[in-house]
Amino acid sequence: MRRPATILVVEDQPDQMAFTTHALKGAGYQVVVAYGGDDAIRKVGTQKIDLVVTDLAMPNVSGVEVVTKIKSNPVTQPIPVIVTTAYAWDQMGHMAVEAGCDAYINKPFSARRLVEEVQKQLEQKRPSDLPSAPGGPLRLKL
Repeated sequence: MRRPATILVVEDQPDQMAFTTHALKGAGYQVVVAYGGDDAIRKVGTQKIDLVVTDLAMPNVSGVEVVTKIKSNPVTQPIPVIVTTAYAWDQMGHMAVEAGCDAYINKPFSARRLVEEVQKQLEQKRPSDLPSAPGGPLRLKL
């Protein structure tokens, strides 16, 4: 049996962090949390992370900077990054795509939408032995 994928959730809003973490754990993923960009970059460099879900607008180190750091390092470049934001598609969204994010989800989003995008990105970016949710295909528990 393969190990569950480990998802790093980067969010500065406690309510959104709780929602995202609950959705991903309910789908069988292991979740590591970072409450800002600095913490996220440190964790990506020191832990086995299979995918990152990061808020775009955060104080100090933005989601764009998180994406840039991950995608500019040859070791972490293959890690899929999903950017989430409450802002309408704008210059920041374009910057995130240019920095290399793999997907972009507008807030508010459903747990199902998040889990489907995480699964899609893991399947696209990893070989057939990629980590997954325990027990095969993901089943969202709400």
